[in-house]
Amino acid sequence: MKKSVWCTTIFLSLLVSIFTFVPTNSVFAQSEVLTLDITLSPALENAQVLGLTSLGVDNKGSGPVLFSGSLVNNTNEKLDNLFFEFLVQSGNVGVIAQLTQQAAYPFTLDPGQVVFGDNNDIVNEKIPGIEETMRFDGGLTPEGEDFLESLESTTLPADFYTLTISVFQVTNALGKEVLATQTVELGGSEDGAIVDEKTILLKNPGDVIGAEVNITNPFPQFSWEGDAANTYRLVVVRANGQDSPESLIEIAKSSEPTNQNGSLQQFENLDLTTTGNTIQYPSSGVQALQAGQTYYWQVSTEVQTAIDAEEFTSEIWTFKLASPGDNSTLVEIDQDAFDALIALIGEEEYAALTESGYAFESIEINNQIVSGATAIQLLTEIIQKIDDGDIILNNN
Repeated sequence: MKKSVWCTTIFLSLLVSIFTFVPTNSVFAQSEVLTLDITLSPALENAQVLGLTSLGVDNKGSGPVLFSGSLVNNTNEKLDNLFFEFLVQSGNVGVIAQLTQQAAYPFTLDPGQVVFGDNNDIVNEKIPGIEETMRFDGGLTPEGEDFLESLESTTLPADFYTLTISVFQVTNALGKEVLATQTVELGGSEDGAIVDEKTILLKNPGDVIGAEVNITNPFPQFSWEGDAANTYRLVVVRANGQDSPESLIEIAKSSEPTNQNGSLQQFENLDLTTTGNTIQYPSSGVQALQAGQTYYWQVSTEVQTAIDAEEFTSEIWTFKLASPGDNSTLVEIDQDAFDALIALIGEEEYAALTESGYAFESIEINNQIVSGATAIQLLTEIIQKIDDGDIILNNN
C-alpha cells in the first residue's frame, strides 16, 4: 500500500473521532439499491480529544476499531463494478484528503448480501465477505499535507470537520452513479464548530515567568479560561532559589491533591481539584502565602481519549506577595511613559505629587502590584485603551 494512502486512511479514522463527537447525521444512508450504515465505537462516543499517539497505530496501519459499518445489497440482483470513495473536509482548510478505489479493483455484492467492516479493513484493503482485494488512489491533498505539517502536536486543532463515505457503481449505460453516501459531521458547539477542550489560559494572579508582579492580597482568587465542565487541578509552589518552576510543580504533582487524600510537600502551598474556572485561596487546608516570597502556579486537566486520559497543562505563572511597607525600586520612565502618566492623572495632579516628593513606582490593578518594565508596558496599554475609547475617564 502506498504510504500516502496509509496516512490518509489513518487520518480518515482519526477525523471520525477527534475531540467531542456530535454527529448531526446519525441515520444510515439508504437507497433502493444499497444501505450504508456507519457506527462509532463506544470509546469514541465518550472521547473528548483524540490524537495520533492515542490511536495505538502500529507499523502496519492496524489499530483500535474506531468505526465499523455495514453495506447491504437491497436487490435480488448481483451488483458489480462497485467502488468506495472517502472525502475529508475542514472548515478552515477545505478538502484535506480524498481517497477513491482504483478503477481496476472494483468489488461485487451478491443478491441480498450483507457485509461488515471497520477502519482496519479499509487500511488493509480487504473487507470480510468481499472476495476482491481493493486498491485506492489519492491521499492527502496539497492543502492537507500543509495542514499536517503545520500541526504543533499529534492532536488535531479545533475546527469543523466532515467525513463523507460514498459507494458508487460504474456502468456503460449510466457511467458513474452514487448508490449510497453518508456524511459524518464533527462538532461540539451550537454553530457546529468543534470545541477546543485542551486550551487553558491563565488570567489571575501574576503573569508569565520573568514578569515583575506583586500582589497584596494573601488570599488571591486564581482564575483561568477553559471549558468550565472540565475538572482542573491547581498547584501553587514556593520558589526555593534552586529548583526550576517546572521541577517544583512536577514534584508537587507526584502526590495526590489534598482534596483527594493527598498531602502538601514542604515547598507546596496549594494542590486542589475543582470543577470550574476559579479557586479562592482557602484559609485552611493549605500553607499560607508568606509576604516577600515568590510563587509559581499552574492549572492542568485530564481529557478522555478513545484509549486513555491525556493531560493538558497551562503555562506556569508567577507572582510575589508584597511585604507591608515594602518600597519597590523606583522606575525610570522614558518620555512616552511620562506623557502617558500625565495623560492619565493630569498635569496639575502630577506636578503636585512630584513637588510633594512622590515618584512613580508601580501600578496596582485588582490587588496586583505591577512594577518595573512591566508597569511601564501596562501604563502604555492603559493609555492606548483610553485613546481607543475602550476606557473612559471622568472628572471624578
